[in-house]
Amino acid sequence: MDRHLIIAGQGRAGSTLFYNMLRHSLRDFHLPETEVSAALMRDRPGNVCTKRPFDILQMDGVVAAFGGRKTLDLIVTLRDPRDILTSRHRAVPGDYFYSADRCYLLRPDGPPTPTAPGFLQVHKGILDTARSGLFPRGIFYLKYEDLVAHPEEVQALLAEGLDLRFEGTFRDFTRQAVNESLDKALNGLRPLESGRMAKWRAPEHRDRIIDQFTRFPVLHDILISLGYEADRSWFDALRGDEALPAAGTA
Repeated sequence: MDRHLIIAGQGRAGSTLFYNMLRHSLRDFHLPETEVSAALMRDRPGNVCTKRPFDILQMDGVVAAFGGRKTLDLIVTLRDPRDILTSRHRAVPGDYFYSADRCYLLRPDGPPTPTAPGFLQVHKGILDTARSGLFPRGIFYLKYEDLVAHPEEVQALLAEGLDLRFEGTFRDFTRQAVNESLDKALNGLRPLESGRMAKWRAPEHRDRIIDQFTRFPVLHDILISLGYEADRSWFDALRGDEALPAAGTA
């Protein structure tokens, strides 16, 4: 039976980076040049891989669209919520792109508007999908931090866990040309920057982090459940203006 590999989950969590790595090295699959919903590719013959983070909010419909005609696998993208909430996008240079309760919707026929679902809605979609039983073969959870710091190990895990065949390495993904829309989502094609993680620690993001975690305290529980912190002491230190470890040391 033909296969369809679905990439969905949190936005600004490296899904475009990961997709370009796959376009460079994954074999035996068709990968569209742009972001597209898996459901729109259901009738394409052969093995297909698609990337659209918001597919996670419509996974019941996505799976139903295939009607059992293909074997489906899901890779869910994750990242430290603090880095997601302080991420920028070239299309919205004057504001943070992704908030707890909404993110910017990019439209081809007009300016971006802050009307799309935010981090919390997507997180609920991830949990609902995990509990749904739609993917009896299991779900592969991909953390941005692991992908950037250990691309070879992630590639090996995917090859073994999802029975995928690769030629070339994830680290060399910049050799694969990308179109304008994927390049814009990446904020420009560039090599991996594992030493620049935990960007939320930059002083310019302090007020943003305090605002989001104060207005949406459930973010604390999510941060702990994802394994990025053990408790809330980091936030107390941030509010108290105490010294935090430098970016890239955590």
